[in-house]
Amino acid sequence: MARGVRVEQVDAESPAGRSGVRVGDRLLEVNGREVEDHLDVRFHAAIGEVDLLLEREGERIRIRLPDEEFPLRGFVLEEIRPKVCGSDCIFCFVDQLPPGVRPSLLVKDEDYRLSFLHGNYITLSTLREREIERIIEQRLSPLYVSVHALDDEVRATLLGRRPKRPLLPTMERLLAAGIEIWGQVVLCPGVNDGAVLEGTIEELARRHPRFRGLAVVPVSLSDRARPHPLLRRVTAEIARAVLEQIGRHQRALLARIGSRFVFAADEFFLRADLPIPPAEEYEEFGMIEDGIGMVRRFVDGFEAERKRRSRKAPALGDLTVVTGTLFAPVLAPLLRRVERELGLRLRLLPVENRFLGRAVEVAGLLPGADIVRALRGAGAGGIAVLSSEAVSRANGLLIDDYTPERVRSEGGLEQLCLAEGPAGFFRILREGPIEGTGKGSYGG
Repeated sequence: MARGVRVEQVDAESPAGRSGVRVGDRLLEVNGREVEDHLDVRFHAAIGEVDLLLEREGERIRIRLPDEEFPLRGFVLEEIRPKVCGSDCIFCFVDQLPPGVRPSLLVKDEDYRLSFLHGNYITLSTLREREIERIIEQRLSPLYVSVHALDDEVRATLLGRRPKRPLLPTMERLLAAGIEIWGQVVLCPGVNDGAVLEGTIEELARRHPRFRGLAVVPVSLSDRARPHPLLRRVTAEIARAVLEQIGRHQRALLARIGSRFVFAADEFFLRADLPIPPAEEYEEFGMIEDGIGMVRRFVDGFEAERKRRSRKAPALGDLTVVTGTLFAPVLAPLLRRVERELGLRLRLLPVENRFLGRAVEVAGLLPGADIVRALRGAGAGGIAVLSSEAVSRANGLLIDDYTPERVRSEGGLEQLCLAEGPAGFFRILREGPIEGTGKGSYGG
């Protein structure tokens, strides 16, 4: 693998451009320190003069950037190439994906840098000593850790192999150095629930507030892969038991440490057919990216937008709202109220996920082919709205490599609008499917 970091863009008027840095140069050192990614570069480039060692066509060149407040502005480096996961988790969703998914979903990363930058979860099991030292030196905090279980034997079973590095001592070292950690448990019924989950919660709660919080999310099993014999789905009965256990801990921990600390994913409440907790119980929604509090935030945001905008005349006629089967019961009463107040017809279209399997019910994993099938079956036509969560921000593709335009065309729609949350949805109602509505619109 090539050393250093490739220069991807240079503004000619930037300090780097004026000093002679070119696109294609490889940056090897900053102020005498070797670099392997843009995080290294920014850490070692202190304010003031910056000395660069670059490689250009086999030659090494030294360039000094001028003493300016932001010497690295206008200077774009290549993205981090993810370190590959060394585990073989029995529940790994990537291993369950069928052929035809967008390629980015097939990357199994185990990279502390992406954990810091994007909130990706890592096991810490393959960290090298120099990487731990770097995390501490550069203050790469917070990190997001796949805990799953603190029982060593159970964790080894879940990860598919015995970790090279023990979890608790590694976390203790990071926490002692001031690195904050958020944790996650992928709950696998009969494996890491019950007494195992009990011990995991109690042990980690002792490390609060340095250990910020613990997310418990249900294992997701696709119909397209042979599941591990230990795995089974989270039923309504199991979901209710998990919620009772977590609720008991939340009440005790709130009194003891001032935080509920452990939070259950929305999917548990939906599967158990139990009410979503009020906003204050999510403590500023610190784990919303884990699917914890997303429904509450959506419902509250929808109601706020409805009250603010419901009296405006709608710019549309009939509209088809596409969603997953799990969220449809939440969305249905919200849409009915809007229908009554605005005097329009909103058709709710729950889409069954045949690409990944009927048990995968979330809207963010809806495949284009299944949306097309549902639209045709319902004879929808006209204008449809889809959550922007179903489309990758990186490449604009749905999970099965369909583009929104292809969904529109094959689904027989005049327009397909991508709405970013309640505000995007009501903007579509108010302004119509114009470019820039929600996350954009696609029309024939």
